[in-house]
Amino acid sequence: MRESTDVPAWPVYDLTVHNDGRILTSGPLIPTSGHATRAVAIEVVAGAAARLGRAVRATATEPGGAVWQLVVSPEGKVSEVPGGGTRTTAPKKRKGRRPVRRSAEAAAVPAASGPRPGAPKGAETYAESLAQVVDHLDAGRTDQAGELAARLDAQAAGVLGISHPEALRVREVHARATAMAGDVVGGVQLYRDVAERWHYRGDAEQAETAASHAEMLWMRMTHVGQALSAGVDVIRMRNQIPGRSGEALAAALEHREWLLTTRDAGEPTARERPARDAPAPQVVPDPPAPRAPRPPPSWERPAVDTRKAG
Repeated sequence: MRESTDVPAWPVYDLTVHNDGRILTSGPLIPTSGHATRAVAIEVVAGAAARLGRAVRATATEPGGAVWQLVVSPEGKVSEVPGGGTRTTAPKKRKGRRPVRRSAEAAAVPAASGPRPGAPKGAETYAESLAQVVDHLDAGRTDQAGELAARLDAQAAGVLGISHPEALRVREVHARATAMAGDVVGGVQLYRDVAERWHYRGDAEQAETAASHAEMLWMRMTHVGQALSAGVDVIRMRNQIPGRSGEALAAALEHREWLLTTRDAGEPTARERPARDAPAPQVVPDPPAPRAPRPPPSWERPAVDTRKAG
């Protein structure tokens, strides 16, 4: 279903995501109730839309405060209201952080692609600035690169829309810069967000490319605790974008099991490494929580109809 502003302003359904992952739904024609998954919550709203015989609006609120303005069809398809996506803000500069040398994780970060032929005029606005980000990264100025990329990401999302193709390509550069600045978990989350948004747009090739980038970063992480934390996002992403014949999802699940085994054993077990080129994680104490807020999670919209046919 295409994004539309033709859907009447009433009714609006509220979907509130709690920290434990449960979703509370409320609004006209439905009882206030909690649900284990977002797909089930969407199905409830779609049922109300079916009774009305048309699509309805919904407001989804994440635990961190991000708000999504959605349109839900009677068939259970979901789209964003144009211009109604989440707002992103550039992270504050971390004080006292030591310069980060180019590590194995940074070396694994894929390079971002430039503007594509036929890209809209708005894309040209960001091409020069994105080139500056790359120049900063090549020169080792990762802090400057990260700050500039975050500003461009926020600007592109605000001007073009958070799921616009060119905004997603800007976010890929942001993901690369974030990882190379030392926040590999943040890089994984940004790539995951890009992958899921391409998936929702129906572009399987772009979705798989971004998903592979997120998974590559994750599998090269050398800290067990951080890898397990980032793995939650990767597994969620791979459940939606499982790869050919589900091979990517199977590999991600295998890697997570290996991480759990490594953590429980209390020592590296490189011989059990599922990925040939992935270094063995090192079991070290968890570092203090980062001061800068991590990227907001994206609202999981079902890629297929959630309502069962007939």
